[in-house]
Amino acid sequence: MTSEIPGARPGRMVDREEFDRELLMTGRSELLWRLMAEACGDEYPAEVEPWSDTTWWLLGRCVSGLQIGRGAVLGDLACGRGGPGLWLARATGASLLGVDWSEVAIAEASSRVEDFVPVDRARFVVGFLDATGLGDQSLDGAVCIDALFFAPDRVAALCEVARVLRPGARFVFTADERDKVTQPADVLDWSDLVHAAGLEVVSKEPIPGSAERSQRIYSLWLAHLDELRLELGDEVANQLATEASTVGPTLGLRRALLLTARRSGETGRFR
Repeated sequence: MTSEIPGARPGRMVDREEFDRELLMTGRSELLWRLMAEACGDEYPAEVEPWSDTTWWLLGRCVSGLQIGRGAVLGDLACGRGGPGLWLARATGASLLGVDWSEVAIAEASSRVEDFVPVDRARFVVGFLDATGLGDQSLDGAVCIDALFFAPDRVAALCEVARVLRPGARFVFTADERDKVTQPADVLDWSDLVHAAGLEVVSKEPIPGSAERSQRIYSLWLAHLDELRLELGDEVANQLATEASTVGPTLGLRRALLLTARRSGETGRFR
């Protein structure tokens, strides 16, 4: 059974109201984005404003991994504020279809379209990782940056990816692996989950410098916590502090990876 694969189901679900509140406040924070840029240095794609470990290296690898071009339809699953997906749409010439469970995220992403592509080249809709609402075989490629591990059932989410991809199309996503399972959310090998969903693993590579960047970000959050409280409010600042103090010590136990999977079948249109 797929539920017996380590990490098939996460240990903690994300609260949507908490997510929306943090998204609204952080999206308007000048200090937070300055701290992100300071932590990431030259690797930080400022115009993208990613709330994830998205770097120039990662964006370039997504372009090469997707193997799509002009006329393609790219899906950005759990798109958040839409920055990485919009950048990739501009870089590849594809049209973008972003999906997120948060209406706040969809509104934020929709407001940024004209900064990257013509308005008719991007659309954002409410949907879930395991129930996107997209049509069968409707995407020529898909990405999911730092979010797939939040799916209530990760194999179900990957099965949904397989359903919406055209034969031969690719899915590029980021995720962590551990050497041993210490809690239900820990994944030993994402390849097991990918294969359980009927997808093929094309590549799996470590994301250079990910743990170091994350640790710098967490250290800066804690060092500037009083200023963040003034700008974001106590509730959101406390959420950041909790993440920094709980996730930070575990970074050395995690392997941050970029994975490319492929739906089997006839070669995709853009390969």
